[in-house]
Amino acid sequence: MSALEIFGYAASVLIAISLMTANIKRLRWLNLAGSFSFSVYGLLIDAYPVFVLNGWIALVNVYFLWRLYRFKDSFDLVQEASASSPVYSLLLNRYGDDIARFFPAINTESLRNACALLVFRNMKPVGLFAYEPINDGRTANVLVDYVIPEARDFKTAQFLFDRHLKQLKEDNFKALKAHSNDSSHTSYLLKMGFVAKDDGYQLAL
Repeated sequence: MSALEIFGYAASVLIAISLMTANIKRLRWLNLAGSFSFSVYGLLIDAYPVFVLNGWIALVNVYFLWRLYRFKDSFDLVQEASASSPVYSLLLNRYGDDIARFFPAINTESLRNACALLVFRNMKPVGLFAYEPINDGRTANVLVDYVIPEARDFKTAQFLFDRHLKQLKEDNFKALKAHSNDSSHTSYLLKMGFVAKDDGYQLAL
């Protein structure tokens, strides 16, 4: 197999991977890389229909990425009286398998007495956050900190932490504690400023 053929296969793989990606921004970037590479491949082998079509797809991706980066998301944070509220329960049921990957012990009943928050992004519920006070109310123990796959680009988490940490401080909490057995969730916690401590991860407030 020649280097040129390997290049063509690699471009095809990038396009295939992009179509299996839930995050729309990541999808566009991967598809841009794949379509641009495949367009170059078409030019190199004198397959001009391949060159033109994939060049056009690359330009379409550039346009939509430009729109995505220009668009300003609007966020809202709604505090529920209980995690058994209809919207909260709907998200728990709809994304239950994915939530269980990060929080295997969580269900509606286990969250009944927690402080429950819903994060809305452009009027769509995309995030679940629930915690309970421990250590005489000085530490907020995170039970769920979940964002649906298509909104998992840290913007939602950044909004939640920027907005709600202020409220936790005003409520005299001194730290936020979280637990993780998943490598991607651990990476997320570290990126948000948590540090490994005792049997979990902790963020000083």
